[in-house]
Amino acid sequence: MDMEESKTVVVYRLITSRLVDTRQSYAISKALNLALGEDSPRRLTDRLSGREDVTLPILWSCQLATFVGLVAVLEDSKGSASIPELARLIRADGTEVPAELEAEAAAICDKYRVFRNKLFSHNSTQREQHRELFDEAKISWEQLDADFDAVTRILFQIADKNQELSLDLAPLMAFNHVKATETCMKKILSELGA
Repeated sequence: MDMEESKTVVVYRLITSRLVDTRQSYAISKALNLALGEDSPRRLTDRLSGREDVTLPILWSCQLATFVGLVAVLEDSKGSASIPELARLIRADGTEVPAELEAEAAAICDKYRVFRNKLFSHNSTQREQHRELFDEAKISWEQLDADFDAVTRILFQIADKNQELSLDLAPLMAFNHVKATETCMKKILSELGA
């Protein structure tokens, strides 16, 4: 490989970095919600009664980062650091990428895009309607965990089609930071008595 990284490697590392950051934000959001006794992600879209202190902006920031980041790595936007763009770059190098992986990524993106667009990024004035959609979507902690795991699996399966990427261990090591964040959050919350 040249001294300069290929565009494919750069995009792959950017996606991985964004996905790690997003999973860390999600880990913080989930830990805070659970510590506050909220066993459903529905509270992601509500204000927390009695918690109008420093907890609320931290929680809101992490929730925003979760939805914006998750959709960003999945959205099909040419020239962006996203899974569909990585698939295009790998195909341009002459390697086939299974269509079912891209379809699975698109389905996950579609599930969360409305919430990213209307609840978190653009702050629709119809928030109550979107809270109802959130409930109807039956999004649970287990579902969010499974979708994050699926996105990670899709990313690595697509990357594995390209020898240059499949030999790159940096993204795998970056995911260690997610576990460290989860552990740190649990420790902080236990020290705060939450």
